Amino acid sequence: MAKTHSMRMMRYSLACMLVAVFSTAGLAGASAKKPYPTVNMLRHGWQLSFVWHKPHRIYVAVGHGVSRKLREYWFMRYTVTNNTHRDIFFIPGFVLTTDTGKVLRPITGVVPRVLDKIRTVTGDQFIISPGLIAGKLLQGDDNAKDGVAVFAGVPVKARRFKIFVSGLSGDTALQKNPLTHKNVVLHKTLELSFWMPGESVRMTPRPQFAGKKWVMR
Repeated sequence: MAKTHSMRMMRYSLACMLVAVFSTAGLAGASAKKPYPTVNMLRHGWQLSFVWHKPHRIYVAVGHGVSRKLREYWFMRYTVTNNTHRDIFFIPGFVLTTDTGKVLRPITGVVPRVLDKIRTVTGDQFIISPGLIAGKLLQGDDNAKDGVAVFAGVPVKARRFKIFVSGLSGDTALQKNPLTHKNVVLHKTLELSFWMPGESVRMTPRPQFAGKKWVMR
């Protein structure tokens, strides 16, 4: 009886040791894994200076006669400067996403009436039309460009939104598409986050800045 009890104790001790060994190995493997997926940088290139202002909502009467109506627009103005010690071909890209699932691209063919209203509201008469700002950006503060991204169709119910800005950096990365298993090129993109307190119906919403970061997308 004592011998049987002793053998059981030996088996139990051995089992505990094995569990401890495998548990330790599992924890070591888990800690060795990186918490977030990484991308392989293809190059470290230039980066432009980008100064932005909080998004603003305006209403502009567009159309003629019976088709004339008051339309809502959101805009974000910015100044881009080239301090990279070489001329850069600047092609800005903007995407606005909301917590309601809406994804909006900016209007490139902004009508003169909308652009005039933006210039009046901001007091900046040097804002370049979105359809004309792309092109060679010369070096130095004297050659900085004042631009604006204009969006239509931002949901009234949206309380949080982000604006992604591309074209500010030459940094790219390689990432494998999990669906197609093909490599895609990602670009360094500025992510600006905002939130709006309270209901924005029948009142002027005042977006609050929530943070910014660089992402690859």
